Amino acid sequence: MAVRFITKPAAHFGLPYALYVPAGEPPKKGWPLVAFLHGAGERGGDGVKQTMVGLGPAIKKSPEQWPAIVFMPQCPEGLFWHGEVLEAVFHSLLSVENSHPVDQSRIYLTGLSMGGHGTWNLATAHPEHFAALAPICGGADPFRVRWLLPKDLPIWIFHGDADRVVPVSHSRVLLEGLKLAGKTEVNYTEYPDIGHNCWDLAYQDTRFIHWLFSQKKA
Repeated sequence: MAVRFITKPAAHFGLPYALYVPAGEPPKKGWPLVAFLHGAGERGGDGVKQTMVGLGPAIKKSPEQWPAIVFMPQCPEGLFWHGEVLEAVFHSLLSVENSHPVDQSRIYLTGLSMGGHGTWNLATAHPEHFAALAPICGGADPFRVRWLLPKDLPIWIFHGDADRVVPVSHSRVLLEGLKLAGKTEVNYTEYPDIGHNCWDLAYQDTRFIHWLFSQKKA
């Protein structure tokens, strides 16, 4: 099955984005929606590079496992997933939700490396919007993560223990903080002897994919 990502021009803060829409008719309640935040190497303005690392290749390999609209914004060169850039992402996400058949109870957020940081940042800025989070080899302010995220928000954290770019201690600290705060829906996968690129393993893990799409907001 051919997989095509549609590039949309910049609408908010100069951020273009790519969109994947599954073939066929949407479910009665609409498609789930997955927001994906890329890493530092995919920054730019072409609207394409962010589809070539992480979730994009996983969808191309097995589109039947990803029955969802996938929203992939692109961060400008030299900037990061925080502040005005992150708010522009959220506004673009809302536009996609309003213009496509989306199941509002099944909106998910994931990202890798710089996008793993962005996943935590966007979730703590809009903690009630997402049905589940999947930050991969990222990090964040542990106090914001501990106190701002809902206690029952499902989270699955991924990290390689040999990561030399973003040390695994970043995720371990966040995991400990979530536990101390009494968060009840936290999964954690630490890959032994795996470096920074643990996202290919995560996005091809059928257990994770089934878990993600089973999460729903009440």
